[in-house]
Amino acid sequence: MSTPARTTSRPSDAAESAPVVTVRPRRSRVLIATLLLGLLAPLFSVASPAEAAGVKARTKYERSIQNSVLKLINAQRKAHHLPRVKMNKHLQVSARRHNASMARANQMSHRVRGEAEFSRRISKAGYNWSWVGENIAWNSQMNRKGVLVLQKLMYNERAPYDGHRQNILSRHFREVGVDVYFDRKHHKVWLTTDFGHRR
Repeated sequence: MSTPARTTSRPSDAAESAPVVTVRPRRSRVLIATLLLGLLAPLFSVASPAEAAGVKARTKYERSIQNSVLKLINAQRKAHHLPRVKMNKHLQVSARRHNASMARANQMSHRVRGEAEFSRRISKAGYNWSWVGENIAWNSQMNRKGVLVLQKLMYNERAPYDGHRQNILSRHFREVGVDVYFDRKHHKVWLTTDFGHRR
């Protein structure tokens, strides 16, 4: 089993964590791109954003475990009188892509070689954020229990080494993207949880 890793970013502390570069396209470019997409969409089969990026689709078992992790996160937040976080599809896409990158590299990192920093990766997945955070972990126990153990370990951290816990219990976060990825090649289950608060 490996030690989890955590990162948080917000515009005001970008120098302390992952720097944030926001570039907004001009409206005319967005309009043209939207029109072209609308005209060309019927010509191609539609794939999910994660599948379009070359990432295998989630299995039913992975989705089931993701829902268990979400329930556990919300139970942990409820114990501290914090609002529930809701699953967000853009954060899920970001988490799925990142899990696939870590599995390909067999490396746990918030930024695998060839990837953008986590805050830009989340933006690229279509999430317009004011706050984002990320917890990552892996376990060789490739089942539901192995994944839930990771979530419990992160929640049970104590200061000063409690970065994962801080993300889980942050008042800033309203949404989450949980992804569970079974990596049979390296005999690991990867867990990425991207937290966010939209603008």
